[in-house]
Amino acid sequence: MRLTSRIILVVALLGLGPSLGRAAEQAVPRLPAARLVAVEGVSITYRLKDYDGKVVRAVVPAQSTVDIQGRSADGTVRATLAAVDGTTNRVKVVTQAGQVLVLEMAPEALQGMQIGDTCDLIVPPRAAVLASHAAHH
Repeated sequence: MRLTSRIILVVALLGLGPSLGRAAEQAVPRLPAARLVAVEGVSITYRLKDYDGKVVRAVVPAQSTVDIQGRSADGTVRATLAAVDGTTNRVKVVTQAGQVLVLEMAPEALQGMQIGDTCDLIVPPRAAVLASHAAHH
């Protein structure tokens, strides 16, 4: 029987400020954190002009928690560990909705993780993510 671990999925919520971070640290025991690197199968296509004026298409993988499907009302996403790469400190998890997420974690957080382990990803609310993106663009 495999254990379920809880991981906080971190995104750039710079507008929330350090006081919110300190309050959260005091209220909740320290959980492993992960940075979302990509949501596989979801991408954004940009049309760019090169130096000669030629239009070039660039396809960039989605890197926003807004693209993560299947979250519960409290922001939790249940996933299964599919791959662990200790060289890059990245893991791949498959959500219950079938999405593959690439996450980057601290090396010590990877210790003891095994393929097939179940984890609950705690994802920030969509409103906070959207507000953060709007404030920085």
